Amino acid sequence: MVKGLVLTVLVLGALPFLLGLLYTGFAREDGPGSRWMGVNPERENPLLQLAAGYVMMLGLFWLVALPLIWQRQSLTLLVIIYGGILCVLAAVSVVCQFRRLPGMVYGAVQSVKRFPLCIWAQVILILGQVLIYLRYQYANADDAFYVASASTSLATDTVFAYNPYTGTAYTKLPARYVLSPFHAFTAAAAKVTGLHPAMMAHVVFMIVFLLLAYAVYALLGRLLLGRDMEKTGYFLLIVSALQIFSAYSERTGGLFLLIRLWQGKAVLAGVLLPLVFYLAARTLGLLEGGGRASVWDLILLFLLMCACCMVSSMGVILGAMMLGILGLLAAVKHKGIRPLAFTACCCLPNLLCGGLYLWMR
Repeated sequence: MVKGLVLTVLVLGALPFLLGLLYTGFAREDGPGSRWMGVNPERENPLLQLAAGYVMMLGLFWLVALPLIWQRQSLTLLVIIYGGILCVLAAVSVVCQFRRLPGMVYGAVQSVKRFPLCIWAQVILILGQVLIYLRYQYANADDAFYVASASTSLATDTVFAYNPYTGTAYTKLPARYVLSPFHAFTAAAAKVTGLHPAMMAHVVFMIVFLLLAYAVYALLGRLLLGRDMEKTGYFLLIVSALQIFSAYSERTGGLFLLIRLWQGKAVLAGVLLPLVFYLAARTLGLLEGGGRASVWDLILLFLLMCACCMVSSMGVILGAMMLGILGLLAAVKHKGIRPLAFTACCCLPNLLCGGLYLWMR
């Protein structure tokens, strides 16, 4: 158990941070003459490192997993190829970006010392939710497919080879699920850490994606409120209140965030779609003017669309719709077609998924 927890911290904590550090190290402004923004104002923010790292992890998993699933390859091969890519990127990050770590740690410590009361209140709310996840568990009919699929993949060393409802081999890949292999990500994480897929889904993912969601909301608050710490704290408290008191239906976004974050569609609604708004608004300069966004910012948007496709079939449509609308608004604001063209290129994974789905049906 201790070994599994240590590996979980390394794989789901340190690894995405290093990947995000690599991204922000390259994502610098190209020049002062453009009205696009990029990510430079938050370049040393650990929350951005974490969010960008998870975008890279989820997006790269989709790019690696989809062709291997199509060729009916094993889960072991998927873990080896995917893990190898992430380890190489993390090693490059350590070599190229280690000089930034002392300054980033010092800046984070100084920021914690300046936390206003509202930020500490938000921290207490988050810790309370984490304690609830450690004590209680929510389960519904989706466990019969998603958790069972991850367990089946781990037990048989396959991906989408057996129907988790019946245990019989698939004669045809299920069009509804194969293009969004989030359960395979659960199985891969369980295989690397040694934890059972049910524990990985209902405990680890719940806590990890909750913290990631609030990291994204904090970045959103800083973007909307001029990076004012106190205003961002009140923003987070309002967001938390909306989530906590959203149980008037079992299908609200708030309830998905509170009790169903182990499911891909909840990760889409609670984490990735807000992140689409944040990254697109900052990269395309919708709310602020400034320097030029680099090609690395656009690559991250591309990987974010891959991540939306990976976690849920709804992300194929919703992710592209949100990014397309923001690209259209940026084109109108900047009076040019380049933002729309760039966002269209970022939506290519969604178009590919939609075409494959229609072909398979």
